[in-house]
Amino acid sequence: MYRSIGKVVALTILLASCNGTPDKEWKAAANNPEFLHRSIKTVTDIIVHDIFSPPVASRIYAYASIAAYETAIQGNPKFVSLAGQVHGLEPVPTPEEGKEYCLSLASVQATLMVGKALIFSEDKLDAFYDQIMKEFRETGMPNEIFERSIDYGNKVAAHIMDWASKDNYKQSRSFPK
Repeated sequence: MYRSIGKVVALTILLASCNGTPDKEWKAAANNPEFLHRSIKTVTDIIVHDIFSPPVASRIYAYASIAAYETAIQGNPKFVSLAGQVHGLEPVPTPEEGKEYCLSLASVQATLMVGKALIFSEDKLDAFYDQIMKEFRETGMPNEIFERSIDYGNKVAAHIMDWASKDNYKQSRSFPK
């Protein structure tokens, strides 16, 4: 009987002492900068595969990188938004107050959604996207934070693509050489 009580007490202490650990573990795993580095590398590989000219490639990089940056800096006063500094860029939507987000995931989402809108080989990006989202899920991130972060990344991507649609790039593609 005493062994059973001892096991219950030991188990209770173990569970109580680990209460905050899973939260810290998924956050540390999900905030690995390699997620974003690999995302940019994948966009780069697709730019090369699709044989974009340097001016087109630079636009893809600019828009995808600005989406990543504007998403990642939310809530961190050390960084300054590019809104108002880059021609025509208005402030991006902000995360909902009082809700927890994984800005690393949101940043990757925004990057890949902007990249996907600007490249041809979407199937290559889709395969990478599925893999990296699986890796984010494997961090143990709670589902509601995962979904909220994806939604936020999509909002920033839509904002950046709306801004990009106003730069006359599409019209300039039809100019005579």
